[in-house]
Amino acid sequence: MREILRMRKATFAILLTLFVSTTAAVRADEPPKGDKPGGMEKAAPAPPAPRKFVTHHRFTAGGVDLPYTATAEDIDLKDRDGKPTARFFTISYTAEGVKRQEDRPITFFFNGGPGSASVFLHLGFVGPRRIDIPSDAQDPGAPPYRLKDNPSSLLRFTDLVEVDPVGTGFSRALGEKKDADFWGYDEDADSVADFIRAFLTVHDRWNSPKYVLGESYGGIRGSMLVPRLQQQMGINLNGVILISPAINMGALPFATNGNDLTYATHLPTLAATAWYHKKLPDSWPSLQALLTEVEQFASGEYLQALFRGDSLSQAEKGQIADKLHRYTGVSKQYILNSNLRLYAPRFAKELLRDEGMATGFLDSRYAQKELDKVSEFPNSDPFDAKTGPIYVALFHQYLRDELGADIQEPYVTQNGEANQSWKRRKNATGAFAGFVDVTGDLAQGTKDNEAMRVFVANGYYDLATAYFANTYMLNHSGIDPARLTIRIYPAGHMMYLNQGSLEQLSKDIGALIQGK
Repeated sequence: MREILRMRKATFAILLTLFVSTTAAVRADEPPKGDKPGGMEKAAPAPPAPRKFVTHHRFTAGGVDLPYTATAEDIDLKDRDGKPTARFFTISYTAEGVKRQEDRPITFFFNGGPGSASVFLHLGFVGPRRIDIPSDAQDPGAPPYRLKDNPSSLLRFTDLVEVDPVGTGFSRALGEKKDADFWGYDEDADSVADFIRAFLTVHDRWNSPKYVLGESYGGIRGSMLVPRLQQQMGINLNGVILISPAINMGALPFATNGNDLTYATHLPTLAATAWYHKKLPDSWPSLQALLTEVEQFASGEYLQALFRGDSLSQAEKGQIADKLHRYTGVSKQYILNSNLRLYAPRFAKELLRDEGMATGFLDSRYAQKELDKVSEFPNSDPFDAKTGPIYVALFHQYLRDELGADIQEPYVTQNGEANQSWKRRKNATGAFAGFVDVTGDLAQGTKDNEAMRVFVANGYYDLATAYFANTYMLNHSGIDPARLTIRIYPAGHMMYLNQGSLEQLSKDIGALIQGK
């Protein structure tokens, strides 16, 4: 995600997607509920006819003129009895002038949250139009903002379908269903799989090469889609593309009591952040030289020290603290007071505390002044605050002015209610259910379908879904390394907001889709 984190004074509440705090956390409208006069419940009113808006455009990429069709439309889901259950609003892009449309790949993309619409991937990376934002993590300022053509759009390689899950965007429950019926690990994955099947049917794309692309919590959703599509629906995938994914919560900084793995897997990102903000006590020839040493320390000496716990002597603790200070810039005393365990959300505050500032959590290149200079956690996420409103403003303008969709209802960018109401997996409700881990779903999909490939992208400056954590998880997943590609870029959670990372990420995914 855009994976979203709401920061509080006492703790970080995880809202994985792209932001839930300052962007619009509007509750999705629900269909009217029937009353019960005389003890009889009225049938839910029939929904209005599905909407559809079709426009034609073109843009230039690599000197090549690319004409395409944009379709903004409602697609309804129905149960086995033909009763409507949900309406997905989607925006899709298809290349024009293609001899056989079924031969062209199609990619379904979504952000995370849970409770996030997919406008961030849409207008930040994959679509033919992109927000115009500083590449160097500087404050973009106040409106007006601008959209520009996106030569790095994935439309060069594949047709595109935006997926806004129920309760986000304009997507909503229908009939007797409520939005909350779709808010859960399994419920969400089931409905998105049903949407993909419906879209393939409506647009006659069953035989096209197919990809799913998910960001942040979209990594969990994307992995859970694999068995639903391949085993239950007979929809084989050519590839799964994950951007800054959450796939095993045990390696991420949201469940830390008694879990030392997260401290080891996030240490390289803490070091990268300190290097970026020039807080390291020693100089390094390059970021990569620093990270090579830190990764070796984190997976060896540091992890062994954490494993020993209270049996470490004071001298041994001091030696580890000296190295952590060298790699992170945080004072040795703070490290000792933290029992050698640097918690990423606190680190975002501590690193620049002497300057009265805090770093971003989703992209630690960002930083801003703090109102409360002595709080344990940052007052807000600078990344969220400086980038979120741009997407909200430009999406509304883009929808009406360029796609011709005059829709008056609110577009739900972030649904905080959905995030807080999310139900656990149906197979994880027992007394000893632990961390959510969907790497097994992803790995089994590569066994069932030996042509399916997996691509994972991370940013060096992402404190939420750290690159070293995902590398660890995937190297323990059982996925054939020959069909797994991991790439890391010099930016944050949404690495594509950095121009160089955007261009390279697009090339890397294009190579995957083209079979290179």
